[in-house]
Amino acid sequence: MHRRTLLALGAALVTAPAVVPITPAAGAAVLRPTATTQRQMDASVRALWHSWTTLLRPDPARGWWAVRADAQNGANAYVAEGQGYGLMLCAQLAPADPRARAYFDGITRYVLDHPSRIDPGLHAAEQNDRMVSHHGGDSATDGDLDIAMGWLMGHRRWGSTGTHDYLRLARERIAAVKRSLISPTTGLLELGDWSNGAWESVSRPSDWMIGHFGAFHRATGDASWGAVRHRHLAAIRRLQSVHAPRTGLLPDFTIGPPSTIAPAPAHTLESAHDGHCYYNSCRVPLRLGASRHPEARAAAARISGWARTKCGGDPARLPTGYTLGGATLPGGSYQDLAFIAPLAVGARWGGDQAWLDALWRHLAARTELTGYYPSSLQLLSMVNVSDTYALNP
Repeated sequence: MHRRTLLALGAALVTAPAVVPITPAAGAAVLRPTATTQRQMDASVRALWHSWTTLLRPDPARGWWAVRADAQNGANAYVAEGQGYGLMLCAQLAPADPRARAYFDGITRYVLDHPSRIDPGLHAAEQNDRMVSHHGGDSATDGDLDIAMGWLMGHRRWGSTGTHDYLRLARERIAAVKRSLISPTTGLLELGDWSNGAWESVSRPSDWMIGHFGAFHRATGDASWGAVRHRHLAAIRRLQSVHAPRTGLLPDFTIGPPSTIAPAPAHTLESAHDGHCYYNSCRVPLRLGASRHPEARAAAARISGWARTKCGGDPARLPTGYTLGGATLPGGSYQDLAFIAPLAVGARWGGDQAWLDALWRHLAARTELTGYYPSSLQLLSMVNVSDTYALNP
């Protein structure tokens, strides 16, 4: 993980910002693509799934399957987010593939055999091409949230009486997330179990999985997850109202509690684009739009609606990476499905049928693997939009 020195950050109390709440999307009934049949949608999802499974790598001696993140770079061949994506996708696509549960149990075994060195209830964020944890052996928040959600989905799909007790594993992971990944400074999610000191003030909006928080509450009966959800919704409300009033875009990283939250300065963690909507926050419409919460759905719809204006309703004209004001970042004129696919989930709540249909056609025409990251986000988004395979614990 990249850990650059932050400017000194003062601790602040966690309070809700005094800004106008997000207005729910007009006529917030869920939309589904109308330019295709259900059978055609299912076929497109299955075709992409077939391509995506080529990312799965086995270690039969240890009973492992793992999602390989980058076939060209052995340094970070396996990352926590990939295993979370894999668990959720295997549980959801099980009706389409009899191998899915074997993959699911193999990924489960891989996760359990690679604990974080700081909190062993979490997953070590990075492994090399020999499947050995490195770069500190500590956690990354999004991976563990998706791993917990994946096990909840597995419990819903198959029950918990097989090789692994998925519900027990999910509850234990949720407890570890609460124990080690919520900042005592801001009340928001931290970057990982290594976050301390000034890092406690930094968060990543693409980790703000509002739907996961609700599922964690339902699975554990722990009402504190409602408060966690409230704080993250308050942070989204302030960012969209104060820092991105024209676009609704969220930055890759933030600093501070909900009451004063702001985009992070350049090079806080990863790049000059840490305060822009870049390769982390391109996921936000998927993360928010997949929630049951109307405010999260409205926030996702707002981003997707802005993107429609940006490209004139043609997804093929969408660039890659934006300032929060909506300007295309330098060098961002190329296309990446990681920035396009999540918009379809947000579009379900925006009341614009033509835009959702255009997005679906664009995605359904591209079911070959384009890379671990874009294809994973594309498949997660298409499963959500098609409805056939989606699970919502």
